[in-house]
Amino acid sequence: MKKWMTLGLTLLLVFALSACGSKTNKNTTNTGAGGTAAGGTQNITVTATNFKFEPAEIKVKKGNKVKITLVNKEGAHGLEIPDFKINLQKNGSADFTADKAGTHEFHCSVMCGAGHDNMVGKIIVE
Repeated sequence: MKKWMTLGLTLLLVFALSACGSKTNKNTTNTGAGGTAAGGTQNITVTATNFKFEPAEIKVKKGNKVKITLVNKEGAHGLEIPDFKINLQKNGSADFTADKAGTHEFHCSVMCGAGHDNMVGKIIVE
């Protein structure tokens, strides 16, 4: 009985550690290179702190499906991309197809204080 419990706990530990070691690239770098999930969706996470987005520049390929996720780390912020009709008012995600080449601005859509107007970024569709 003790042998089976030890084996079970060992297997449980192995599964737990393998899940912790799994690396899914949902975040972008400063150049905006997001991870691509199965099915061809580019996953991008934008972190909002008081008066800035990280990353502030995101690059995607024209025609790609994009899932953008907003994470508020400091303060209450939103993320609006008018050219793609996206407006996240709090933490959450939205999907769109990057079907318009060029540079598209995004900004904070929740009045957040004195630096609100400085919370801007851009999505570059190549």
